[in-house]
Amino acid sequence: MNKVEIENRVISIHDNLALRDDGSVIAMYEVPASIISSMDVEGKIKFKKRTEAVFASLAPNLSFDIGMLPVPIDLEERYSALLEDCEEDTYEMALYLLEKSSDDLYSSIGQLINYKFFMTIPLKSFEITGDLKQMLGDAWGRLRQKAVSAVSRTLEFDIKWFENYEKVNNDLETNLALIQGRKTTQAETGFYQRVDYLRGLYYHRDEEVASIKSSVQNIDDTVVEPLANGVLGLKNSYGKSLVKILPIANMPNVVNNLHLVEHAQKLPFPVELHWKFHFSKMKGAFSLAAKGERASDRIKENQIEAYENGSNQKTSLATARIILDEMTDGVDAHELFVNYMASFVITGQSMKEINYYKKIIQQDIGDLGVQVVSGMSDQLYFFYKNRFIEQLEESDKYCIQAMKLSSACENLFFTSQKIGSDIGFTIGRIDHAVESWAGDYKKALASSTHPVFLNLFQANKQGIVGKITDNPHFAIVGETGGGKSFLTKGLFTCHSLLKALTLYIDPKNEMKAQYMKIKAKYEANFPKMEKEIQEAREAIQDDEQLYWVIKGIEYKYYKPVVDYINTIHFVSLDAKEKSNHGALDPLVFLHGDACKKISVKVTEELLGEKYTKEDKFEIAFLESLDEVMAEREQGQKVGLLHVFEKLLASEDEMIKTRANLALRKIKNSQMELVFSHGENPAVDMDAHITVLGVTGLNLPKANEKITSDHKESLIVMYALGEFCREFGERDRTKETIIFVDEAWFFNKTAIGASILMSMKRVGRSQNNFLGLITQSIDDVKTEDDSTAFGTIFAFREPNETDKVLSYFKLPVEEETQDWYDNMTKGQCIMRDPFGRTARITVDFQLPEVTVLFDTVETKMKNTRMVA
Repeated sequence: MNKVEIENRVISIHDNLALRDDGSVIAMYEVPASIISSMDVEGKIKFKKRTEAVFASLAPNLSFDIGMLPVPIDLEERYSALLEDCEEDTYEMALYLLEKSSDDLYSSIGQLINYKFFMTIPLKSFEITGDLKQMLGDAWGRLRQKAVSAVSRTLEFDIKWFENYEKVNNDLETNLALIQGRKTTQAETGFYQRVDYLRGLYYHRDEEVASIKSSVQNIDDTVVEPLANGVLGLKNSYGKSLVKILPIANMPNVVNNLHLVEHAQKLPFPVELHWKFHFSKMKGAFSLAAKGERASDRIKENQIEAYENGSNQKTSLATARIILDEMTDGVDAHELFVNYMASFVITGQSMKEINYYKKIIQQDIGDLGVQVVSGMSDQLYFFYKNRFIEQLEESDKYCIQAMKLSSACENLFFTSQKIGSDIGFTIGRIDHAVESWAGDYKKALASSTHPVFLNLFQANKQGIVGKITDNPHFAIVGETGGGKSFLTKGLFTCHSLLKALTLYIDPKNEMKAQYMKIKAKYEANFPKMEKEIQEAREAIQDDEQLYWVIKGIEYKYYKPVVDYINTIHFVSLDAKEKSNHGALDPLVFLHGDACKKISVKVTEELLGEKYTKEDKFEIAFLESLDEVMAEREQGQKVGLLHVFEKLLASEDEMIKTRANLALRKIKNSQMELVFSHGENPAVDMDAHITVLGVTGLNLPKANEKITSDHKESLIVMYALGEFCREFGERDRTKETIIFVDEAWFFNKTAIGASILMSMKRVGRSQNNFLGLITQSIDDVKTEDDSTAFGTIFAFREPNETDKVLSYFKLPVEEETQDWYDNMTKGQCIMRDPFGRTARITVDFQLPEVTVLFDTVETKMKNTRMVA
């Protein structure tokens, strides 16, 4: 086995450069993960080609390393930032939701992580004085502390070693630009050298950075010792941990679409992956061509012997011949070849944990044809060889893979799956599976360690790297019963906590009853809560301690949930209540051209051909409307009924008859919400949270022909749509968000479609976020990209598989069809404003909150029994 270098070999760091004890220098770069959907075949092919081009440019450097590290997510920091954007009257609910959400994530997943990628690349042409070389050779290792001090002074004041590398380092950065590689900072360069010694240990990052800044010899300030059962023990002042390196011993013969990185990130626990690359020599006695010729001779001899003896080695020898021929063809074509070592690194607190992780890796990765071994007696070697400071040498022979550079890129480096926002509410987890979970969404949640965070208000903000659209609108589509309503109400709840005006259009008027029911249920226990709070006040003298105890009691009885419900302005537009008449009358809440336009539309829908058939009635109506609008501008309370009442005085019998017909149709119908005398105010547009329910509507089903019975309900909904447009357009300095449930009805008529388009066009410039909840993907298609959707969720609709995949710009083929069709209830495909697509399992975590989303009522006792 190769000699193991026990100690840290870094003697100086400058920016992204690290000087080793032998005078060589490595440059460190971070390569941001490119987000590529598991179903994006074309995207993966293009990215692998791009990666290969970058790697090929590194051939003169002879070697390079790649490290994939699980980096902890600071959830507290993210949630603290989110709380800053929460409205004062809903702050306690936001605090409650985020605290409970955080507890749930940590208890079910553990430490949340993002995967980061780093490269280290040796730089050439280092000019160093003979005296310094001698100092390095003689002093290092024997008088370590004095050597570091002396060398540091020499480097700092004598030759400024890093200056010799500025040009080659900048050239290297240019080569890496294709994959967005950036130089690490001096603090990062030192810290990520140190991370090798901190696996599984508690530490303070700022303290570690300061320690390395003080002296680079502190990089390895950790006790590393081999233990029984082929593991290493790490120990610092905070505690101990166990580390095991699992090298890859063999790769499959065919590595096309291997995508090892993608599979590693699907593991249900954090892992590290390290690759050490060394370019193969193309000329000379030890070149790849020479090795191939010698291997060819051996295979030929073995094949002759196998045939003579009837050996069962024929198949393996034939396979070896095919692989060798392919290699020879590659050499002749001047393709680049590499040797590389790849290793998984796992960390745990017990042998049981380590063995579990090892078993899962060997099984899951083994299914790809990749042989992962334990490396029982060589853990120290692999530990130190996998440090960022070490490079693969010609002399390294253990667990080395040899293949074309293009084949090595089939690992799909520098990629990850991510969707949503960095700072946002938890809405579920990415589901990495293609197969079905057979209705058990909890298994899907348990299989994933990648939560999805979302803040819809990020969609139209400027200066966010990677965002490909500023479109603020969002859509939720899918068949009834798939989870649309659950997701919608969850998004409504989360975003209503923020500093924005929130409006939910509830055409079934089902939300208020459910919210009031849960409120009453929780309030029934408030006497117990008050008693416990009083007892706490009597027993606890310390004010701060008392504050937290009371908060804990209030959480126990769900007081923040009740307080939140109390902030919601529920409006039930029931036409039977006279106080609601005219709540959606255009002459009450609209002005100018908008008022005239919608007044004409609802009247046209009311009278049909009787409005448009003869010009003189239309002229008379418009003249009457102008008169009433003028009266309104003079301060009079007026409504659309006044327009028709004026027409009753017409001398033309036809005009009088049609006005009378309109008034009779309106009387004692849902349309009294739209046609009134202006005696009541419109719905309040300034409330923080409004749920606008409309009772008694008879809306046509998605594919049902519109009848006369449907028209009066559609008229109400058209007026409601115009109200939404006005709500979003009034104040461009204030974010507004509108959830329009059952939105498919807008596309049932040309009038409805035009109103929907006007609602969508409010959009980004007015800071309005419109969410359409509908059944078919056809309802959100548009030829006008400016009115499309920046974020979209598609639940399963069995009859629209190919349509949905095409809308998401995914290939329509068997794998993607299965990926979509196998979704279970509570799962959907999501695309965000960054163009990222993933299958997610929706989860808002807190049952005391999600019970508000229930919509199915039953008095039967056995309806929840499992079949």
